[in-house]
Amino acid sequence: MKGLQGLREDFVEILLITKVCLTSFWFWLPAVFAAYMYFQLWMMFIVHPLTILIVPFVLAIFAMVFEEERAKAQYGLDKIKLLKASDPLGANPTWKEVRLDVEKAIRDFQESVRKTEEKKTRQNG
Repeated sequence: MKGLQGLREDFVEILLITKVCLTSFWFWLPAVFAAYMYFQLWMMFIVHPLTILIVPFVLAIFAMVFEEERAKAQYGLDKIKLLKASDPLGANPTWKEVRLDVEKAIRDFQESVRKTEEKKTRQNG
């Protein structure tokens, strides 16, 4: 009996040491560091690290700067600068007020949808 009880205690001790090791920060630190080093090597040769940092920032700044201007021009909420191709070289752009005719835009959209549906029915029929 004493031998069986000693074997059980040894087994419980081994499980306890394994649990303590696997849940310890210091056990995982070298493994995580090694994985990090391989990841860095991969990043250096496959993907340039600056690309990951620069591209999102440039896109975000570009989107923030031009979003307001785009929305105003699209919905006709503000005057826009207009430079025609027929204007002489070095001419300053003229201010033109652009207003969106909502009813005309809806009619044009409905007309294009109707034409598209007619094309589909002709192709299928």
